[in-house]
Amino acid sequence: MTTTTLIVEDHPLYRGALVHLMHVVLSEAITLEASSAEEGLRMVDQAENLAVIMLDLGLPGLRGVDAIASFRYKCPSALIVVVSASEDRRETMAAIRSGAKVVLSKAVSTEVMADIMRRLLNNELLEPVWITANGKIAIDEEASVKLTPRQQEILVLLSYGQSNKEIGLRLGLAEITVKMHVSAVFRTLKVVNRTQAVSAARRLGLYQISEVG
Repeated sequence: MTTTTLIVEDHPLYRGALVHLMHVVLSEAITLEASSAEEGLRMVDQAENLAVIMLDLGLPGLRGVDAIASFRYKCPSALIVVVSASEDRRETMAAIRSGAKVVLSKAVSTEVMADIMRRLLNNELLEPVWITANGKIAIDEEASVKLTPRQQEILVLLSYGQSNKEIGLRLGLAEITVKMHVSAVFRTLKVVNRTQAVSAARRLGLYQISEVG
C-alpha cells in the first residue's frame, strides 16, 4: 500500500521545500499539500495510509496545540512533525505534550531534517526530540506528562472547587470512580492535594478552563 504524507504550511516557498524534502526521504510516497490546518484536516479524510503530518506551528486560523490535537484526533496513527520559526521552549513543550513526535526549527538545514525524518520513520526515535540550529535540545521531563480526557475533565471541575460527589453527579460517575481518577491525577502530576494539582496542570498547559459536559 502506498504511503501518504501531508505537509501543512502557509508559506508557499517553504511548503515547496518541505514537499521536496519528503520526496527525498520517501520517494514513493504520495505527498499532499495544505496551506492551513483546516484544509489539511479535510484532506486527512481522503488520505490512505497517512504516515506523517508535517505542520507549521504558526499557521493562520487553527494553529499550535489546537491544530496538533485536531490532527491527532483525525488520524491517531500518523506521526506528527512540527516545524516552527520560533524556538520558544514553552511552545515546544506544549507541542510535544499535544502529540508532536519531532519539533524542528526552520533554521535547521534540510540535511539534518532529512536525517531526523529517516530516523523517525525507521522507528529509531523512541522519545520526542527537539532540534534547533544549535542541535538537539533537552526535553523537559514534564513534557511527557499526559492526562486522559476524563482526567482533564475532572481537573477542570476540581479547579471550580467541586467535591468528588459533585463531580460524580456532573459527569455521571460513581463517587469512588471519581476518587480513583483524582488519585491517578495526583500520581501523574506528582502532587498531594487538589490545589497543587490545579496549579501544576495550569503550569504545564494540560487543560484549559472551560465548561465540561
